Amino acid sequence: MLPLLQRVEAMSACRDRSRLPDVLFGAVGGMFGEGADVGLFLRESALGPPALRRFSGGGCERRACELWLACLDEVPGDGSLLRRAIDGRDCGLVALQASELCNEQVILAYARHDGATPEDGERQAHDVLSLARIYGHQLRLLDYGELDSLTRLLNRKTFEETFDRLLQASTRGCEYLGGERRQADAAMPAWLCVIDIDHFKRINDTFGHLFGDEVLLRLGELMRRTFRTGDRLFRFGGEEFVVLLNAVDAARAAQSFERFRRRVERHDFPQVGQVTCSIGFTRVEALDVPTDVLGRADRALYYAKASGRNRVCDYEALLGAGAIAQPQVVDATPAADIDALFD
Repeated sequence: MLPLLQRVEAMSACRDRSRLPDVLFGAVGGMFGEGADVGLFLRESALGPPALRRFSGGGCERRACELWLACLDEVPGDGSLLRRAIDGRDCGLVALQASELCNEQVILAYARHDGATPEDGERQAHDVLSLARIYGHQLRLLDYGELDSLTRLLNRKTFEETFDRLLQASTRGCEYLGGERRQADAAMPAWLCVIDIDHFKRINDTFGHLFGDEVLLRLGELMRRTFRTGDRLFRFGGEEFVVLLNAVDAARAAQSFERFRRRVERHDFPQVGQVTCSIGFTRVEALDVPTDVLGRADRALYYAKASGRNRVCDYEALLGAGAIAQPQVVDATPAADIDALFD
């Protein structure tokens, strides 16, 4: 019982949702020891193929994968454990609770080695299911504390911690268990953009706060559909949003932000009709602190507003062209209504 409680403690102490699957994987692997093979599968979309991202155990990885792949599509989505006897081995698979932040499905699988007793099998299956449920509870708690109540994007209080993790992942060159694509992404430069809805106060004054909230909801949905699963999306409050992402260079980052700007411009918002947004972005450097990065992105955003709105502006490009001057002191606190400064 004590080892199991120690594994529960490790999961309840984890505040990084990207590491939580690894913590569960380690807990289950430690529980079985050499008595079973344990795998962690990732399915990045509902129609995508599952891919093995982690494996441990004393058996053959290829053989274990063949056993699990035979029944992966049968795993129920309600968090219950699927057990199958395949080639004399007791196999169990469970789909883990998914975060509201992404559509990925993570499946935990094990295959007990031949010769284990049925009694041990029942007990271990119960323990695996208990650990998977505790994982789900912890993930829901993280979602509750870290997500904005309206848009279900990350809230402002989680920004600095997420910012630090992004820099640490870029330094390590890997992140979580998301496979080769995410390892490559983490090694790329990081970029931050600030998004501000144009004339949002006018929307609230004309149509009321109910439709203003609907605009915020729709904008959050457009962000989730436009940016990648590994990108970090925040609502900072009011009509201001922030995106943290990896891209090989400024041109690729600008393409991502421009794609989002066009999607917003073309979207038909209920009652309101057309809505536009202005975007300022900057590169995140290794020794940056959050306030400095936000200050640079805000400077680019102010330029986008002042030069007509509904634009994407790159801070470094503006600085290089002499369009803006290097500030002596950066104030990263945005005005209550940035649009009012340019009306």
